[in-house]
Amino acid sequence: MKSLTLFGIPAIYIFIPIALILPRIPVVGKFFNIINTAIHEFGHAMMALIMQGKVHKIELMRDTSGSTVTQCPTTIGNILVSLAGYPFAAFAGWFCCYLNEVGYQKGLVIGLSILMVVMLIFWIRNWYGLIWIILFCALNTWLLYTDNQQYINIAALLYAIVVMIEAVSSSFILLVLSIKDGHSAGDAANLAKFTHIPAFFWALLFLAFSCWMAYLSAMMVINS
Repeated sequence: MKSLTLFGIPAIYIFIPIALILPRIPVVGKFFNIINTAIHEFGHAMMALIMQGKVHKIELMRDTSGSTVTQCPTTIGNILVSLAGYPFAAFAGWFCCYLNEVGYQKGLVIGLSILMVVMLIFWIRNWYGLIWIILFCALNTWLLYTDNQQYINIAALLYAIVVMIEAVSSSFILLVLSIKDGHSAGDAANLAKFTHIPAFFWALLFLAFSCWMAYLSAMMVINS
């Protein structure tokens, strides 16, 4: 990542503040934040299939939230499905950073596009999710069509940083929700229902793992 510079400054030092500010920018910020949401929901879907369950639908919402409706035949399956979203998104953030680090920026852009198309074909069932994926894939198609490596590098790095930072921030928000009202804490609340372990514990676990992945990503950049 250090090889990419903007205005003579390593791009990583520019994109981290941008990724922190983006959520507060109307429309544009939400457009990029939903990348993390989509990856999170894909994690739920994949675990449901691994546990021989069914994925009925995935919805991506205008407020950057999402939902995945699954059906698993066992309690352990339901637990693992509820557990999968936040760790999968955090790992994906690290993996996106790794792809940038080893020079596979074009592969990252293509891979994210394929992932979104697969979700669109099989599971996305709301209009906002459909429109968002079409716009996201159209943007990536244009990037690949221009074959401008600088643009592709910028997009790939921005995607990676946004996914990683959103993985941490969404876990932190979940932790706050679990403290205020454990019943409204999304995946942590589901896990509390299945395991009888408080939602706060699961939210704290998600945040710890997300921070660990972010730390590994940062060390990868610093030591490159």
